[in-house]
Amino acid sequence: MKNLPVKTPESALKDLRAAYIPTGTPGDSIIELSIRIADEDLTIRDLSAFLDLIDRIYGRLSEAGLQSYARREHGHLKINKLQKGSWELLLQEAITSGYSYSLLVILLAVKYLPPAVQSLATAYNQVEQGLLARANRKRIKAEMGRDENLSSLSNDRRNQLSNLVEYLHEKEKKRLHRAIRFTQKRLLSINVRVKGKDEQ
Repeated sequence: MKNLPVKTPESALKDLRAAYIPTGTPGDSIIELSIRIADEDLTIRDLSAFLDLIDRIYGRLSEAGLQSYARREHGHLKINKLQKGSWELLLQEAITSGYSYSLLVILLAVKYLPPAVQSLATAYNQVEQGLLARANRKRIKAEMGRDENLSSLSNDRRNQLSNLVEYLHEKEKKRLHRAIRFTQKRLLSINVRVKGKDEQ
């Protein structure tokens, strides 16, 4: 994540990790991002935009950046398993992997998408974009304060993480409205769990 122009101290990412991964978790455990979506009446275009948003955020958070991620042949984000019933997409990383942070940031970026299709893509000028970005950061920070996992983080940490999430939203503003529409209509839940070696 060092390639991102927005400043997010490594200590903020470590605190984010600690909020979801208990101290003393064995090193051979995995972190699993679970995304449950309705399995009927799916609009392919909106589903595609939602998955593309997740993939692009993952690529943007990689050390080499989005362009390098898009060009390489290997190392792309994979859905490890697709559960039956309502679709459950399971994305996994070893907790010792640097990419475990990426799954947590994706969780925040999806969880705190703007509640309406009005986004930076609808802003006509820089002043309006700046006002929307500031309002979005303020909303994200407030929602983090009400989140069971994140409420114990300091004010500064929530500021740093809300800046990162808002930055990622802004970078994907051209695709954001369809992803928002998809989450409003078809996303059932998104959460993270830690699984031990015997559960994998």
